[in-house]
Amino acid sequence: MSGDRFNYYLKLIMNSTLEDLPLLSEQFENDISISAAEAQELERVLEKHMNLYNRFGIKVINASTGVEEIPPKTELDNFGNTSEFIGNENAFGLDWMVYSPNPGFANTPARKWYYNKRVASILNEVLTDVVPGRLRNYFDYPPWLLGTSYAPGTLYMPINEIINLAISRRIIPDWDYLVAKGLPKQLVDLIRAENLGSTM
Repeated sequence: MSGDRFNYYLKLIMNSTLEDLPLLSEQFENDISISAAEAQELERVLEKHMNLYNRFGIKVINASTGVEEIPPKTELDNFGNTSEFIGNENAFGLDWMVYSPNPGFANTPARKWYYNKRVASILNEVLTDVVPGRLRNYFDYPPWLLGTSYAPGTLYMPINEIINLAISRRIIPDWDYLVAKGLPKQLVDLIRAENLGSTM
């Protein structure tokens, strides 16, 4: 693992701030010039680097309110160790990270959750006004965390119901709007036809 691009990302990780690390992760995950093994190694290094910050008791302060917040739970720590990473799958031309709930969430009806940062960011951007609790990053949470202390004030709602609600409230004009925003048409058609809320 000595490619120039790999070394470039390695230096970026070592010299980045805590806030930059999640963005950096997304950047190298979508870089086709590095191999899957290199991306995996970079993710491991990034995770160790984040743990180093946490060991020093880094606090997350909301820049607009000045209030201390709990650091976000992300794929870097398996969503606060609430989830088990199963593997990667490719569908609709996208790579998905697949998770299952850890044993502490055995009562959840969702047995699998497919996560793609790009899809989640598009859904978060266009649907935040109608998701339960108006949680800003609703689609970055595994369904078994919704309505728990990890995502207080929320509840689980099937994704097609959220989209239909957004259309009925004129937040978005129609289903095709999601395609125009960057979601694959096949994915949008499948969500529209079926309830994929527990698996997306």
